[in-house]
Amino acid sequence: MFLAHCLAVAMLAVAGAMQTHAKAVFAHFIVGNSASSTPADWNDDINKAKAAGIDGFALNIAPGVSYTNTQLTNAYQAANAIGGFSLFLSFDYLATGPWVASDVINTIETYAGNPSQYRYNNQPLVSTFEGTNNIGDWPNIKAATGCFFVPDWTSLGPAGFQNQAGTADGAFSWDAWPQYPNAEVQSDQAWISALGSKPYMMGVPPWFYTNLPGKNWLWPSNDLWYNRWQQAIQYQPELVEIISWNDYGESHYIGPIRSPGIPSGAARYVDNMPHDDWRAFLPFYIAA
Repeated sequence: MFLAHCLAVAMLAVAGAMQTHAKAVFAHFIVGNSASSTPADWNDDINKAKAAGIDGFALNIAPGVSYTNTQLTNAYQAANAIGGFSLFLSFDYLATGPWVASDVINTIETYAGNPSQYRYNNQPLVSTFEGTNNIGDWPNIKAATGCFFVPDWTSLGPAGFQNQAGTADGAFSWDAWPQYPNAEVQSDQAWISALGSKPYMMGVPPWFYTNLPGKNWLWPSNDLWYNRWQQAIQYQPELVEIISWNDYGESHYIGPIRSPGIPSGAARYVDNMPHDDWRAFLPFYIAA
């Protein structure tokens, strides 16, 4: 009943908003949670995301994971076959350590030619999860691949990012949760100002909760899904990245639960806790 009430309120609020499309809305997809995913699973994920109005997945990949190429191939083949759905690579520099530049180049070149590869200014878009110690790799990576580079270097902050602005073509901010006592995230305008004319990819999560070894915290999230989309409507960013599609360990997944992908220790707060209803809001928010 509470969710139905929230949905009704959200629909009314968004219906009155200015109707202008953002360029694209993606969902952050952790490929590391997809070791057991089949082509049918990828088809199902993509069809569910499309039905919610999502334009594509940001495929988070960490180095040294044996099944990454298999699952990237499954993802691109599914998206190519289904059509109308885009993918781009997001290189994770924290999960298992930093990427080697030559491996980044090879991975981009392997998948950039797919019809479902998302392109910005006709260049394959590429992102990261952090990687600030490897900023110096990216001029050569960009020269080799011709990618449009929109990293998440949130740890630098907007001011620190400006010092690296010549390397990046845009920015994605993972600073998407409010700091108590603020009800809203405060950093978006600073990022937009720091970027000038470059595109801003705005992170939009529904909430955050994790209770794993060495990682046990909660962000204020009671009204976050509604408030964060209101901020997206206000700022009209070039790009939006929903955090996330399948990060079960941090509880902000909006996609279906695939039990083999649940991290050890997280099943007690993920099993039988579907978040599918969050997707019911999305067509209205994305259209606003």
